[in-house]
Amino acid sequence: MYELILTVCSVVIGASCHEENPIQLQEHVGLTGCLIASQVEGAKWSEAHPNFYVSRYTCQPARTFAKT
Repeated sequence: MYELILTVCSVVIGASCHEENPIQLQEHVGLTGCLIASQVEGAKWSEAHPNFYVSRYTCQPARTFAKT
């Protein structure tokens, strides 16, 4: 199982980027599915947060992401 981590940046405040909480994908979704889902999930997130843009996405095995 993989999770998707989006790195997003502010349009209003220059160079202000951060990683969002992981998006849990369904159990049967592999790495390729995660990469495909990143486009859809990134577009949904961007639509809901108009003052930010997705600068990067990462697919990692579930529960390995540690927010510092």
